[in-house]
Order: sequence, then structure tokens, then C-alpha cells
Amino acid sequence: MKHSERKKIYMQTSLFDKFDTIATAPKHEPANGLIISPQKQKPLNKQQQAFNRLVKRIEKLRQELAKTSADLDEKLNYYGKHIHPLEQELITMRKEAVKLLFSFYTDKKPLSKLQKETLKYFLSLQIKEILSLDINKPDEELERIFKSINGVSFEDESNRQFEMMKDEMEEMFEGLGFDIDLEGINKDMSQEEIMAKLKSLEEEFNKQQENEGFQKPPRKKTAKQLEKEEKERQLEEARNKNISSIYRQLAKALHPDLEQDEEMKMQKELLMKRLTIAYKNNDLHSMLGLEMEWIHNEEQNTDNLSNEKLAIYNQVLKEQAQDLEEQKNALMNHPRFLPLLRYSGFFFGAESVNLPKEKRQLEETLRSIKTSISNLKGKEALKEVKEIIREIDDSA
Repeated sequence: MKHSERKKIYMQTSLFDKFDTIATAPKHEPANGLIISPQKQKPLNKQQQAFNRLVKRIEKLRQELAKTSADLDEKLNYYGKHIHPLEQELITMRKEAVKLLFSFYTDKKPLSKLQKETLKYFLSLQIKEILSLDINKPDEELERIFKSINGVSFEDESNRQFEMMKDEMEEMFEGLGFDIDLEGINKDMSQEEIMAKLKSLEEEFNKQQENEGFQKPPRKKTAKQLEKEEKERQLEEARNKNISSIYRQLAKALHPDLEQDEEMKMQKELLMKRLTIAYKNNDLHSMLGLEMEWIHNEEQNTDNLSNEKLAIYNQVLKEQAQDLEEQKNALMNHPRFLPLLRYSGFFFGAESVNLPKEKRQLEETLRSIKTSISNLKGKEALKEVKEIIREIDDSA
């Protein structure tokens, strides 16, 4: 493909993407045509400066969002291939070790009362680890051990923990003055069902919060506050009107039937499809991007945009930047990446998850448990039990 042909294909640059996906990426990243450049002896005004800052911020956030998503996906794939099999093997080994050790806990002779208390504590920790990794219900023998160690059945304790969590959440909301009903949540719900329910509760909470704020006696607003509110109202009104005007303007400019050049006609057909979808979804962000493409391709300049229009664009860009920030933060807590949470640092982030290190530690733990199981099945079983108890006491 000739350079001129490649350049022609890439003249349809989107607002924040570096290049369109209809062809191979160019060797050099094209300059961003959306940045407003100062003219000779005429510095940029505040709206133009804000526009440039927001464009750059959104580009950076999109790159960070894409990088975070790719990083988490890569880690999730690594988890599925290397960590999950080790976790499942560890569950099996822990169950076997617990069952072997429990016989020494129930035997009246070999261990002292103090040693049995330490062993009970160790068994409790092992069972907790098993249940944190195993989504399946414990088998009958493990349930019997659980009841002996904890004094309650697994089912009763599971129900108690779940209800306690709900009570704490309700108390927290009540302390803030909101009435939230958690009766619709039960422990037998799937992760997706619980997340959907929590999302609806969050919306209910926000609605009550707004109503609560509305009912409070209003304070007298200053002239500056009133002026700001009026300006925001005008911007919102202009923004809503702008959707239809942008659509009519772009539909006229991008209609493929008006294009004689076949290659450009094909590109305009793609742009018209995007425009129609964006208008149908009331997606001003995408329509704004298409308008800016059109301005750029018509060899006009963003310098020609009025301050009034830039103010509307800046409001939309600011909202889009906030949306991207929220998406980035929410991505880390998405149920899809739940398996990675247990391996994250105190402040969860993709960069804090070091799975190769976790893999080495799991392998080391497995080797240790397998050695213990082998000893517990041999002639020196009691010696192994006492060694485990001694190690627990030393680490306390």
C-alpha cells in the first residue's frame, strides 16, 4: 500500500483512539488533530486550554483503562492455568491432612490437654482455608469435624455468618439514616445475583440520599452560586439541543449517497452507521467524536470552535473523564476478577498481584503438606503431630 493511500484511509481519526481499526496501524502514531494550537501572538483562552487538558486526560485514562484491563485479563489467564489447579490440589491435601490430624485430637492418650488445644486451633485454621477456596459443600466427614471443632454445624455457622453480615450492613445504613431492606439477599444466591441485588440497593440508597438532601431546609444561596447554577442549566439545555443539531449536521455531511469517490463513500457508510447508533442511544460522547472527525477531515481547525460550543464540549469531556475513572476503579472489583482479590495487596490493584510469586508459595505449601501427610501415615505419625504443634506454638 502506498503512503498516500494509507494516509487517505487514516484521515477518519476518532476523537480519542489513535487510529481506526479498518487497516493496519501506521508505523508512526499520527499527531492528534484535536489539540488546539495557539495562533501567532494569540494565546489560548481558558476554554481552549481546558479543552486541550481534557482531551489529553481522556487519552491517558483510556490508555490506563485498556492497560489495566489487559493486565487483569493476563493475570486471570495465568491464574486459570497455573494457580487454580494448585488451589484445587491444596484443597484435597488439606482435607486429607485435617482428617488424619483429627484422629489425634479425638484420641484420649497421646496428647496433653494443652497440645490438643493447639491442635484444635490448627484444625480450625485449616478448615477455614479449605472452605475459603472450595465452593462445594463439605463432605459428611469434614462437616462432622467442623461441628466437633466449632461446636455448631457447618450449615448453621454459614447461615449465622451470612445473617450477621446482613445485620451489620443494615445497621450501617440505619446509622446514616436510611432504611435499606436486605431480606432479598440469601447465601444460596449466585455471585451475579448478589451483585445485581447490591447494585439495586446502591441505587435505592442514592435515591434516598437525594430525597433526604431535598427535604433539608434550603440555605440562602449566594449570587455566585445562583450564577453558577444558571450557567450549568444553560449548558445542559444547550447540550440537549446540540444532540439533534449535531446529528442533522453530520447526517448531511456524511451521507454516502452524496459522495462520488468510492473509497470515501465506503468510509462515510461506516461513519453513518456509527452516527445512527450513537444518536439512537443518545450518546453525545460518540457524536462529539464524529463531529470532531468531520471538522478535522474538512480541513477546518478546532480553533474555529466558539467558546460557547467549547464550554459544552468541555462539560461533556469532563463527564466522560469521570466515567472512565469510575470504569477503571470498578474494573478492579468486577466479579470476573474475584479470584485475584485474595492475592492482591492491602489496596487492590492489578500491579499488586504477583501470581508467579504466589505460585511458588503454593508449590512450597503443597510440598510441605504432602510431606506431613506421608509422615502422618507412617510409623512416626505421633512425632509429626507433635512437630506441627511445636511449630504453631513457636510462631504464636
